[in-house]
Amino acid sequence: MQKEVFLAIFFGFIIGILVTFGTWQANKAIKTTSTLTPTPTIFETAQPVKPSLHILSPANEFLSKEPKVVVRGNYVPDSQIAIIYENGEKIIKTSGDGSFEAEISLILGENQIEIYGFTKEGEETKQILTIVHSTADI
Repeated sequence: MQKEVFLAIFFGFIIGILVTFGTWQANKAIKTTSTLTPTPTIFETAQPVKPSLHILSPANEFLSKEPKVVVRGNYVPDSQIAIIYENGEKIIKTSGDGSFEAEISLILGENQIEIYGFTKEGEETKQILTIVHSTADI
């Protein structure tokens, strides 16, 4: 009988040590994770996106038989568009959805058309088109 009591005490002691060791490891893990300080995330400031000027028509290097062409495009709503061409210049305002159009006259031969967009904030965007006006049959 003494042998069974001794074995019961011995195994109880071993189990107690295992439970104590497990509790100690769990507390150690909790303290380690709670004492870690998070590393601050640094976000770099992105450069502001420059508005883009989209010319819908005519296409660059367009060959026209007509002496006039309509320039259509999109830019920032309620901004100014300046169109400089061989026979003059036009300044127009984009609509509420950003669309614009203007009819310009062409000279015979190569016409270089510069289109500038100006926002209310003073940002400028530029596009250059080359249109060839020819009356010759090809």
